[in-house]
Amino acid sequence: MKVRTPQCVRLFIDTAPQIEYNELKFLRREGTAVGFLSLSYILFFPVTALVYFLLPGRGRNGWLLAASWFFYLCAGPESFPFLLGAAGVTYAVGLALEQRRKKGLLALALALLIGVLFLFKYLNFGVSLLARGLGAAGLDWSPAVPPLLLPAGISFYLFAAMGYLIDVYRGKVRAQRSFVKYALFLSFFPALLSGPIGRADRLLPQFEETHPFQYDALREGLLRFLWGAFKKLVLADRLAAVVNTVFAAPEEFGTIQVIAAACAFSIQIYCDFSAYSDMAVGSAKAMGFTLTENFRTPYFSRSIAEFWRRWHISLSTWFRDYLYIPLGGNRKGKMRKDLNLLIVFAVSGLWHGAAVSFLVWGLLNGIYQVIGGLTAPLRARVRAGLGLRENGAMTSLWQMGCVFVLATLAWVFFKAGSVSAGLAVLRGMVSGPMWVSPLSGMGMDRWEFLAAGVGFLLLLAVDAWSQTADVTGRVLTATRWIRWCVYLGLLLLVVVFGSYGTGYNAQSFIYGQF
Repeated sequence: MKVRTPQCVRLFIDTAPQIEYNELKFLRREGTAVGFLSLSYILFFPVTALVYFLLPGRGRNGWLLAASWFFYLCAGPESFPFLLGAAGVTYAVGLALEQRRKKGLLALALALLIGVLFLFKYLNFGVSLLARGLGAAGLDWSPAVPPLLLPAGISFYLFAAMGYLIDVYRGKVRAQRSFVKYALFLSFFPALLSGPIGRADRLLPQFEETHPFQYDALREGLLRFLWGAFKKLVLADRLAAVVNTVFAAPEEFGTIQVIAAACAFSIQIYCDFSAYSDMAVGSAKAMGFTLTENFRTPYFSRSIAEFWRRWHISLSTWFRDYLYIPLGGNRKGKMRKDLNLLIVFAVSGLWHGAAVSFLVWGLLNGIYQVIGGLTAPLRARVRAGLGLRENGAMTSLWQMGCVFVLATLAWVFFKAGSVSAGLAVLRGMVSGPMWVSPLSGMGMDRWEFLAAGVGFLLLLAVDAWSQTADVTGRVLTATRWIRWCVYLGLLLLVVVFGSYGTGYNAQSFIYGQF
């Protein structure tokens, strides 16, 4: 079956500027990164934690701030002035807002932060759209926009700063008097580059507390870090070989292979980003700090709305509290609620990248929820007619399967980098032969596929278990023999089956590009 795209849609797709998310990293200078999976971090973290626990209480925050700034400088020293500037400006504005809650001052500060984000992340995209719009109207305008370095982690720490200012204005938190503590709130190294996005009411109070060394916290943090390393090295980076191979030329593969690659990306991006979050949360926990949980087994969700309550929780709740609710939320009728949802998910899509494909990805997730709300009564009647219990096993499995399929279709545009490339992948799912290339032609040999399969089954078992139990707690309270079997087993899996070798960059996390 051949899918035809309307001519007007093809024209927009062919002329719209596109930036593939993989290309964003080339706009940033490659520093001597202290990424979670680098040898540098294996040396940096123990020294940082040891000195932190040995120092008296007054010196600890200063040491953590210095260590966090060093961590950030290693990602590229040219990015540091922007972090320091954001900390200085928003610290001063926060104090001023507490003295006099002026909406104009808050609006000015937010406009400044959004303007900085637009300058570095969206200027070229916006100018290109404007130029093409003028060209369609018969006006020739081809501005030369110089390439700008994208400061590392700018989307994450600017969102944390904006949330802080809004909370101070609302009276939810008090403005922080100590610049060291506030700068540490924005710069805390486990969450600095890719989140979780810090919230002032949860993280700032922890810098007021003394965190003594706790062996149980250390064990929990290291186990969480090791589980993240497993998901990243054994699964995410291994699946990336298949995903990148098939998405680069979907027309060269059969429909089964293209569908498999799309499903593999759904698993890859979950393993990649949740792995980063696990390692961030684990690093903080080992020192006694608690970061926001960013993932709660999202593919076990029974609706797209539930999926977004479990996926990238720090971002989805940020948009809920600081965009969706101020827009009116669900308080102004069904149509306004649906419009607010579409606005939030359009903004969420563009937050991830300056490309129409990201906008399409975001809007698809919003449209799913709008359609889900409209069809909820009909679907309930169908289930009743079929005799399916609302919370029965068959209903739950069907709904989880639908969520995975819908999310996978949207992820195609996220990965493809352009709308036209995404449509090419979708065409590859429904047209052409069932199977073309040999298995090895998909980027992995049979042993690599076997390793990925076994790793996925382990991930599925742990995620399923976590629906009814605290898996980390169960492991840590088990007998010593069981605990050490888990520790050494995970370590062995990472060392033996992790993706290493020529061309592998241990610092490369998908959400590190945003």
